[in-house]
Amino acid sequence: MTNDFEVFAQWRDNIEARVSTLEATVEAEARVRAQMDNDMGDLKVEFRAQRRMLQALAETQSEHTATLADHTARLISLEAGQAKLEAGQAKLEAGQAKLEAGMTTVLDGVQTIIGLLDRELGD
Repeated sequence: MTNDFEVFAQWRDNIEARVSTLEATVEAEARVRAQMDNDMGDLKVEFRAQRRMLQALAETQSEHTATLADHTARLISLEAGQAKLEAGQAKLEAGQAKLEAGMTTVLDGVQTIIGLLDRELGD
C-alpha cells in the first residue's frame, strides 16, 4: 500500500506542478490578451484619426483643385485680354507712325508756304 501511496503522491505532485504551470500560462496569456485588446483599441483610435485626417486632406485637395481650375480659367481670360490689348497697342502705334509721317509732310508744306510767302513779301 505504501507503494500505492507513493505512486499517488508522485502523480499528485506531478499533476499539481502541471496545474501550476497551466495556471501561470493562463495568467500570462490573459495578460497578453488584455494587452492585445488595449492595443487594438489604441489602433482603432489611431485609424479613426488617420481616416479623419485623410478625409480632411481629400476635402482640402478638392478645394485646391477647384481654386486652381478657377485661377486657370481667369488666367486664360486675362491672357486673351492681354492679347487684345497688345493688338490694340500695335494699331495705336501704327496710327501714331502714320500721324507722325503726316505731320512731317504738313511741316514740309508749311515751310514751303512760308518760304514762298517770304519770297513774295521780300520782293
